[in-house]
Amino acid sequence: MAERECGACGQCCKLIGVRELEKAPHVWCRYFRRGKGCEVYAVRPAGCGEFACDWLLDERLGDDWRPDRCGFVLHAGEGGRMVNVELDPAQPNAWRRAPYEAVLRGWAAEGASEGMEVLIWIGRRCLRLLPGGGEVDQGLVRPAMEFAAHDRLRRPGSGRDWPI
Repeated sequence: MAERECGACGQCCKLIGVRELEKAPHVWCRYFRRGKGCEVYAVRPAGCGEFACDWLLDERLGDDWRPDRCGFVLHAGEGGRMVNVELDPAQPNAWRRAPYEAVLRGWAAEGASEGMEVLIWIGRRCLRLLPGGGEVDQGLVRPAMEFAAHDRLRRPGSGRDWPI
């Protein structure tokens, strides 16, 4: 499979905070242009250049998992032991649509024995998917501003490969 590219997706440009740009999460980056992508892609800051969503990294995720199509950005955390599902606040239930909810719940069930979990992020609020089904609302657990830390990012070959 050919390496995937962001193209005009840009959901990380909205959902992920970038320290170097002082860009808060859940607001569009000033350099993103709808239908075109990032205006400064070639010289983007490290916080952007080092981030890659799981759709870019895992060819098993079909085109329907591209963030601008599904309404959320997937990225691993805690060395691959956690799947973060960053929802667009404008689509807080996007993860509940088929096939996403069933797959995410399957990951939560399959990963539980190894201490892995799936977290659904709706702004500052977090839902933790339970291995036996259901979810626990963790409440508002993020600070008002949070920037993506580079140690949360997964590169190919690191962390856990989640079954599709």
